[in-house]
Amino acid sequence: MRRLRLLAALALLPLIAGVAEAQRVPDGGGRVGGPRREQMEQQLRRNLWQIAKQRIGFSDAQMTQLQRTSQRFDERRRALLQDERTQRQLLRQELMADANADQDRVARALDRLHQLQRQRIDLLIEEQREFATFMTPVQRAKYAALQEQVRRRVEALRRQRPDSAQRTGRP
Repeated sequence: MRRLRLLAALALLPLIAGVAEAQRVPDGGGRVGGPRREQMEQQLRRNLWQIAKQRIGFSDAQMTQLQRTSQRFDERRRALLQDERTQRQLLRQELMADANADQDRVARALDRLHQLQRQRIDLLIEEQREFATFMTPVQRAKYAALQEQVRRRVEALRRQRPDSAQRTGRP
């Protein structure tokens, strides 16, 4: 089982690296990522689903439901992350002002960040409930472990990128 996990992770490495690279490449409009990033994310998702189907034993019907459900929840998750990024930028701006920081803006940003964390947890619970309508508990657990593996690898790749601190605002 451990060997299978390692093989799956190794199979994902080139795709994850491609996604990380696509985030750095400006598209024609000067934005980072753009169509190339979307294409790489789709490729990563396709390969992840192939691995999920093989490792977890999803049927074709389950894979179709997984695709629909994941797409819907991913859109909502992205919106939460964008709002969180905005609040963190606002908070960072105020904290850089040091003694001149607007206390009310800082308090509102902190409150909003806490709300967003709660919404993210609520979203996860809702997603798991929906997964439970077409996955067994064992399949849900295996799928969650696979998602975590991919998340950790993507995060490790992000930390290795020299420009990641600048874009994310993290050291």
